[in-house]
Amino acid sequence: MYTTAPLLGRFHSPLHHARAELRRQPLHHLETVCASRIDPALLEPNATGENSRERIFTPRLTFFAFLDQVLHPEASCRSALDQILTYYQSLPSYPSITPDTSAYCQARARWSEAELIAIRRDLAQRPALHGDTLLPGIPGGRALKVVDGTTFNLPDTPKNQAAYPQTREQKPGCGFPLVRLVGLFDLKTGCLLEERSAPYTTSENALFKALWPTLCPGDILVGDRNFCAYATLATLTREHQCDVLLGLHIGRRVDFRKGRRLGPRDRLITWTKPAHRTAHCSPEQWAQLPATLDVRLIRSRLGTTRSRCRTITLATTLTDPKLWPVKLLAALYGRRWDIELFWDDLKTVLDMDLLSCRTPTMAQKELQMHFIAYNLIRCLMAETALTCHVALPRISFTGTRDALHHYSQAIAKIPARDHRRRRRLYAEMLATLAADLVPERPDRREPRCQKRRPKAYPFLTQPRHQMKDRPKSYRRKKTTPNP
Repeated sequence: MYTTAPLLGRFHSPLHHARAELRRQPLHHLETVCASRIDPALLEPNATGENSRERIFTPRLTFFAFLDQVLHPEASCRSALDQILTYYQSLPSYPSITPDTSAYCQARARWSEAELIAIRRDLAQRPALHGDTLLPGIPGGRALKVVDGTTFNLPDTPKNQAAYPQTREQKPGCGFPLVRLVGLFDLKTGCLLEERSAPYTTSENALFKALWPTLCPGDILVGDRNFCAYATLATLTREHQCDVLLGLHIGRRVDFRKGRRLGPRDRLITWTKPAHRTAHCSPEQWAQLPATLDVRLIRSRLGTTRSRCRTITLATTLTDPKLWPVKLLAALYGRRWDIELFWDDLKTVLDMDLLSCRTPTMAQKELQMHFIAYNLIRCLMAETALTCHVALPRISFTGTRDALHHYSQAIAKIPARDHRRRRRLYAEMLATLAADLVPERPDRREPRCQKRRPKAYPFLTQPRHQMKDRPKSYRRKKTTPNP
């Protein structure tokens, strides 16, 4: 029964009392830190359709519980539900909630992928830094973006296998669905701007082409030599008014005796449109490409730890040698390695290498939640660099995630009316992040090797339900004594 009469307040439903209490105190501890960074309109219930009814698992509550699961990959849906039950039961009056994860999983499914993409894009535009802390010599403070691809796995379910098949080298039932992903990052802040994913049989260049409309005029795009194609340079330069800095493709031979000399190991060469069309370009788009294209080629030597020099060849559309000297371009391309660290933060720290959702639709939503969590941590790192005047690359990503978890719980215990104590504790969190900086390691090498030896178990060569445990050799058969 529900009534608004003051004298009959004891007849109010428990859910009404719970909602009144939630207006004064945040339900989830992450809301105390993250709610101000996300547009409140993006977390409100919809006018019609999904997430339009008043439920116990509200869109805001479900979002922050899902976000907490992504920030701590070991947390299961049961753990998230227990956390929600704990918060509700701490109120004077609370609704009856069954300890079944079905309702929570249905609440997660009601979030659409488009709504999560809108939150991810909103977070990517929020970080701001003082000037250019990446490379002080960049003229005009132009936006620097970097692109690269990677792969990740999904749980081995029939639906995931149908949408994202595993590699052909593995037997059916012995591998995991493999997804190819291409991401576009802001090189200054590290935030993920846009991404495209598809089955692993799709090439990175095809996914990268789908990201071209997201580039803005005046951007400088940095990428490896896999993306160095005539169609890419011509389209981004002519149609999107962007400049690119790419490693020269291994299949293109260059003679530095040709073209116009701009300096030592610096040439302006005219490329001719290839006779054969590339696979990711349609015949109509190929016909619209110009017949020639002026490309600047530079060759730079990089020092190594063994007192030797490694030579790299770069192709760029930044043709002014005075405005863009060779050393600046080589240093800018050297920062391309930062995107490998961005992927490492996503796949290792946030455990995105193997998702947990068992359907392709929910796997895409879980992927977007990983990107939201990543951009949220990057926002905190950028605010720390801006407030405490420290270098952004020296702020620890893992340390920021851990501090967000512990300080948000401490802030949630402070009454909501005590804004001064909450702001003071939040400032102390930023000061803690600024004081615990990672050392400068410009020539650090991290080989992909494992120190801990794995168990000597054989590989799965058949589906698990068909495999039978073989008897161990050391187990001897029992013998019956002679009479």
